[in-house]
Amino acid sequence: MLKLSIIGCGNVAKTMAFLWHQSGNVEILDVVNRSQLSADESVAFIGAGKPLKSITNLRNADIFVISCGDDHIGMCLDELLTLKVIQDSNIVFHFSGAKSSTILHKAKSQGAYCASLHPVKSFAKPVSAISTFSNTYCGLEGDAEACSVLKKLTEAIGGNSFEVDSDKKMVYHAASVFACNYLAALQDLSIKAFEASGIEHDLAIKILEPIVYETADNIFKLGTAKALTGPIARGDHQLVAEQYAAVKDWDENAADIYRSLGKLSVGLSVKKGAAEKPDLVIIKNLFE
Repeated sequence: MLKLSIIGCGNVAKTMAFLWHQSGNVEILDVVNRSQLSADESVAFIGAGKPLKSITNLRNADIFVISCGDDHIGMCLDELLTLKVIQDSNIVFHFSGAKSSTILHKAKSQGAYCASLHPVKSFAKPVSAISTFSNTYCGLEGDAEACSVLKKLTEAIGGNSFEVDSDKKMVYHAASVFACNYLAALQDLSIKAFEASGIEHDLAIKILEPIVYETADNIFKLGTAKALTGPIARGDHQLVAEQYAAVKDWDENAADIYRSLGKLSVGLSVKKGAAEKPDLVIIKNLFE
């Protein structure tokens, strides 16, 4: 059984470690966090491992995952290399979606194989993430030796792996940011617009829930163009102009977002084919 140690055990690492431990394919060895308390809590959640508050007490393992914030991955690796914990043929990887495995390449000097494994999933609540992880897609790139092992470990817990171009990790990760992070921000803006119209916060959320679920369902069943509804999908240029002006009067930043997403929506409306082209040209010119 492969021995895995974790440096920086946040929500992603806790979820993955729990699943790997439960699968019986990995022995969780050491878990390092900034404080003893957070290390203790992570080990209690995973159900395995020795909690540590310092990287200096790490034991030799087969796999090391550096799961701290992206900006600290290099620093943590340097500490590992200084301590000479990494041995020949060890695997060193991270969960970052934006950074490639090249950030770990210093570990090659001690004979390690490097990779990155990025589960395309929201880990806001590890308990929920555990129960819904099955069939999650995970972006994988790096040394073939490391990727082969991580691919098997991903499949062992019900995940699917796919190859990512190391040179395009930032744009690849931006796709998830648009789909997940900015979706949350967009819903927050929608709630604020409801509140500006006189609807209370709690009611706004209740109003949004069914339409957001239904829209997401339509996107994956019908495609983005066919799922588009509303005034731009109909080519209702007069309504769009009046609404854009109203949003401007309310909030200039919201108007910028309305305009940017409106320009994208014009393109989708063209693909949908339900609106008259002259009407869409008027809308496009409005946003230009």
